[in-house]
Amino acid sequence: MKLRELGEHKFIETVISKYVDSDVNLDVYRQGNIVLKIDGFPIKYTMPFMDLYDLGWKAVVASMSDLISYGAIPSVVLSSFGLSPEIESGEAEKMIMGMSDASRYYGAIFGGGDTNSSQDSGWIDVAILGNPICGTRPKAEPGDLLYITGELGRTTGAFLWYISGGKSPLIQDSLIKLKHPVVDRAILRAHSELCNAIALGTDVSDGILVSLNKIARYIGYGINIDNIPLVEYIQELVDKNIVTMDEVLRSGGEEYETIFVVKKESLPIFLDVVDKYGISMKKIGSVIDSEPEIRLSSKRYDVHGWDNFKGWF
Repeated sequence: MKLRELGEHKFIETVISKYVDSDVNLDVYRQGNIVLKIDGFPIKYTMPFMDLYDLGWKAVVASMSDLISYGAIPSVVLSSFGLSPEIESGEAEKMIMGMSDASRYYGAIFGGGDTNSSQDSGWIDVAILGNPICGTRPKAEPGDLLYITGELGRTTGAFLWYISGGKSPLIQDSLIKLKHPVVDRAILRAHSELCNAIALGTDVSDGILVSLNKIARYIGYGINIDNIPLVEYIQELVDKNIVTMDEVLRSGGEEYETIFVVKKESLPIFLDVVDKYGISMKKIGSVIDSEPEIRLSSKRYDVHGWDNFKGWF
């Protein structure tokens, strides 16, 4: 079976999982006091309104989001990239500046990495080493609650604009979210006070349903979603039947918001701490006593999102 038929997520689940000493449903690798994350993408994924500085910044944030959501303090950033020899050196330097600036913004050292030649559009990978804030976490159980930082849909707006060939409007808010994503650094301070309140923290990068499915498989229980907080202009499109909720969920990704699984008995402490640090949180659902699955308003829902071999599915 070809990879575009199997899909990235199934390939990870059925093939890569046989060879790695970690749970592939957890987006970071942890061993003792070390947490590692690597992420990357082809340069052809760059939107028309992005330059190589934006690409370098975003490549760091893509990995940084996983570490911060998990609760690890980033320490060192390394990169590996392939560029066409025909690119001007000044343009290539913009990408290095973007990676350096993003690393420094999150308090990490940019240590350089590996430089390669590419005959096509090129590619970029970023690996980050960090240290966990919490030694252990409580286990997730039915009745525990799921919260998310902020609202979803900003990048969906940009993707809908791209997919429609410009027929769907591109709102500045969507453009900025995709061009220059930022993860709230206060999440790390909140983690330091919530080691016994948060069972798991992970980010939204391939769409919320893909992220929730990974959580469900990791904790071994189902998840029921009763609220998907959308930004106002995307919610308005849904309300007016211009796009369906299914289309919104299918064409999401690169949101870099954080989902927390919160112990039900620790909810008051959790809410007090995130409020103290000014972190916007919205309840989206709960852990349920079922096989790992996603339910939307108690009805089983198929997982949609982004897949690097299939595209949006």
